[in-house]
Amino acid sequence: MNTAASGLTGYEALFDAFTAWGITTCTGVTGGGLLHLLRHMEPYPREAAPSSKDGPRFFSLGEYAAGFVPLGSYLATGALGCCVATTGAATKLLSCGLSDAKLHDIPAVFLVPLASAASHGLCPLQDTSVHGNNIVDQLKAELPGGVFLLDEPSTLVALLLQAQRRLQRSKPVVLVIEPMALNQQTGVESGAFSALHPLAPDAARMREFVETFRDAVDDGRRVVILAGEELARVPRAGRLTTQLCELLGAPIVWSINGANGVERQNPMGHGYISFGGNDAAMALWSSLGEDDILLVLGACPDEYTVNLQPYNAGQTFVITSIEEGYGQANGSFAHRARHAFLQWVTPLDSALHALVEQLAVRPPRSQRARPAPSDLNDKPRQPPRPGHVDLRQFFSRLDRLWTPGTIGFDDVCLSYKDRQYVTQRPHPNARFFSLYRGSAMGNVLGLCIGARQASPEGHVVGFTGDGCFRLFAGCLSEASTLDLLLFVLDNGNYGIVEQVLPVTHPGLESHRHHTALTRMGYGDVARACGWMAFDLKPDLSNLDAIMGFHRARPGQSLLVTVPVDTDQVLGPNPRAANL
Repeated sequence: MNTAASGLTGYEALFDAFTAWGITTCTGVTGGGLLHLLRHMEPYPREAAPSSKDGPRFFSLGEYAAGFVPLGSYLATGALGCCVATTGAATKLLSCGLSDAKLHDIPAVFLVPLASAASHGLCPLQDTSVHGNNIVDQLKAELPGGVFLLDEPSTLVALLLQAQRRLQRSKPVVLVIEPMALNQQTGVESGAFSALHPLAPDAARMREFVETFRDAVDDGRRVVILAGEELARVPRAGRLTTQLCELLGAPIVWSINGANGVERQNPMGHGYISFGGNDAAMALWSSLGEDDILLVLGACPDEYTVNLQPYNAGQTFVITSIEEGYGQANGSFAHRARHAFLQWVTPLDSALHALVEQLAVRPPRSQRARPAPSDLNDKPRQPPRPGHVDLRQFFSRLDRLWTPGTIGFDDVCLSYKDRQYVTQRPHPNARFFSLYRGSAMGNVLGLCIGARQASPEGHVVGFTGDGCFRLFAGCLSEASTLDLLLFVLDNGNYGIVEQVLPVTHPGLESHRHHTALTRMGYGDVARACGWMAFDLKPDLSNLDAIMGFHRARPGQSLLVTVPVDTDQVLGPNPRAANL
């Protein structure tokens, strides 16, 4: 980098920040105000991920899918990612990913350029000013405090350091650049940017929290543990939560993403709750009352987890790593608890270790619960109509085939409700995520691409629906050599909505459902984009061969069309009653 007497240029400072933050890839579409930025980047190599020492590379991908790429990178490995949109309306395509980054507290960089200030009032193409789409105020409305306007060289480095602090707190940021301004010198020789690192634990506060918690449970009260999605970011969380359950004799339930912090063999594991929830987990959760203690690891009070209801325990303890996380009010989740409440903001890994170590020294006198039943579902479910894949058999068979290092994503389709219901417990070889809080259909391709960029040797799989497919189909060609495995659940309609309508509008004529989709050849589309593609047979007789073929052809992406029956209702959807 040039370090002349007048300091770094704006672009040099920006790339210094990216290097320090570990950003190796920027994803999006060139044009407009990005031309000056992208001339500094090499293209993303298809055969291997780039090194941060070389500076970030550019991966060309339509903006809608690109907006989810940095989220996939972070969920896969914790790597920070960046996506970009060209000037103007393209920012709105990128911002669907921004919404989910905010709602799931995922640090990510979204970079968008402004039209030149000299063109304001002159009807420029891609007008971003207050006379056009007023894009800066739009972004600030969704992300207060998270939008950084880099239009003045003398303040650019200071603003990037502010953005760094926000990323440190698990928040996404938007960097809005004025391209000409970044060509100028900043007057700063070095940005002093640094890698993101976890909060430092406070040992004294840890001891205080553990003792307060122990005093509560020593009254012989039952403890129930809720595993929230932050646990997915904690190394060896599964082993620690099993030890904690053993020490407390406590049953544990988990959110959709919180499952990644639980071991399959934990004998106290009762399953997923609420959306796609298991019967044993829902029975346990419904039994919580004033005599119980609830320990929430990685706060998760969203609708798909607690269905807009409060924590009903007599005393609720929440441990979260995230200050001012999504869903907090005035820095706390206290408003979500019906009775007594205590929150502790500290690194979750340190907190779990402290709880396990200190409770092991003096075991608590809590009421010990029975282990969970082997089958967490006890309500009968009907098979599909002839000619369709039985999703119970489909997800169960796949559950036996995942190899170590698998990471998967559920798009906004029947999979993000039914997969967890069928499999019941997390898989030791695979981690699965869903961006359900924003529930933007069609997120799965961008997530898979981000996971591949961050984890070149991992096994990346996605489940999407025939409705979701329409939002990313035009970007399939860019992912043809990324060794992705994508299942398309083909039921000819918007299945989640079709299953909800009998609850919200019983007796409504089918032609007023507005859920029907025009059939298309998903495999034909994929093959035209350079993918391999197969149709799964209803009896699953070719599933093993498809999986084996995919493993034998590394570097080649594969799409599998799965004929499913919307009338086969598996996982529960409590949200239907809220509509």
